[in-house]
Amino acid sequence: MDRFGRMIGRVNQALGKAVSFLLVAMIATIAYEVIARHFFNRPTIWSFDLNIYLLCVYSLIGGGFTLLRNGHVNVDIVYGRLSVRTQAVLSCFTSFFFFIFMGVLLWTGTKMSYNALLWGESSGTILDWPLFPTKIMVPVGALVLGLQGIVKLMNDLRIAITGKIPEGVETGGIFARK
Repeated sequence: MDRFGRMIGRVNQALGKAVSFLLVAMIATIAYEVIARHFFNRPTIWSFDLNIYLLCVYSLIGGGFTLLRNGHVNVDIVYGRLSVRTQAVLSCFTSFFFFIFMGVLLWTGTKMSYNALLWGESSGTILDWPLFPTKIMVPVGALVLGLQGIVKLMNDLRIAITGKIPEGVETGGIFARK
């Protein structure tokens, strides 16, 4: 099980690093658009659409990396005051909802991307971008986030049983103690 967790962690680490370069591309295309629009009065017709699609890929594929780093937002007014073991027990119970959501996202995202490919869906904008490459990121993102969720659940179960944080588990986020 530890090997599975490390493998999923490495995959999400690599995907997180890969999609981080999309930010550089987004900054470059936005800067180009601003310069072209304001200094040369020649706005582009592609920059806005491209940045929307890049943001979708960045957000969807980066979810597993964010969970790996315990970077998702938590409302921990009460939760943060609980012991590590109690936090883990609560996380185990609430993971049920996470996995339902990931299952629905994976299922509907797969149908949505398949239909986009089958019907040749496009953006409908002036460039008429194909939507399949962006829509396929929904089930891919759900898959990598769901797999990282399995690793998190395994760690939460171990913490709930032993009361100790396993070695190598990120201690930022919910298990950080002040």
